[in-house]
Amino acid sequence: MNPSTLGIFSGALVGVGVALLVWVLAPRTVRAGEALARIGDITESVTSARTVTTRWDRAGGWVARRVPDIPFLTVPSRDLDLLEITPQAFYASKIRSALIGFAMPLIGAVFFQIMGLPAVLPLAASFLLAGFFWFAPDAGVRRKAAAARAEFTRFVTVYLQMVAVALLGSTTADAALANAASVSDSWVFQKIRREYAVADVTHTSKWDALERLGADVGVPALVDLGRTMRLSEARIGIREQLIAKCEMLRAEISAAEKALVKRQIGLMAGPVVATLVPVFGLVIIPPVIQLVAAF
Repeated sequence: MNPSTLGIFSGALVGVGVALLVWVLAPRTVRAGEALARIGDITESVTSARTVTTRWDRAGGWVARRVPDIPFLTVPSRDLDLLEITPQAFYASKIRSALIGFAMPLIGAVFFQIMGLPAVLPLAASFLLAGFFWFAPDAGVRRKAAAARAEFTRFVTVYLQMVAVALLGSTTADAALANAASVSDSWVFQKIRREYAVADVTHTSKWDALERLGADVGVPALVDLGRTMRLSEARIGIREQLIAKCEMLRAEISAAEKALVKRQIGLMAGPVVATLVPVFGLVIIPPVIQLVAAF
């Protein structure tokens, strides 16, 4: 490739990068149709209803409204609802990550040109790295959501026990659920109280709200709690069942944590061996060389 063609290609890629930055950072005008469409959208969850104020969020909202409904391009709605991250903020993080991936090879290409080396390979890697970095936030969201679900399940065991204690008094199952959810300000109990508030507005039962919340965030223990509390409609004593389910859930959590520890120990074997091999090599190789030289 001659220098002129290389310069044109490099300048075109740099221009694309600058255009992307201007497209993301430039102020945007609000269109009445899009604003009314967002106001009329009732499918957005209560936890993700947050005002979009930053330019990155506006860019993320624009992308969210135009991304095709393809499995590997759609947002992980359940994970985002659990983490209380809006789709706009999620796509904003993907845009920032993709721009970083796109710019990294461009910086490398500048250094290659300074050193007099061909810069075609770094420039060609811009689009590859941009695509790779675009999907990087998905892995982070999945990892955080898995940790949040594990924490949510541990809180459910505490909630089960508190509901069982509340049922000791002369109170209804509905009041026991509400009272047990009001004793803590942790994020889990806040989500449960918000779901109860929605249930009060829509005139549905709190066990329906628990099942709906458990299905939305992917916590089966909460769905099971809702189904157990539904038995109160038939005047069935459920306190003993709640205590049994609490013990069973704690045993499952303990078994899962032990399995996780075993996996972590197994993963540590590789780095430990890789660390010890050079040490053994430094100890064994010199005597072997001396023996070979003696013969």
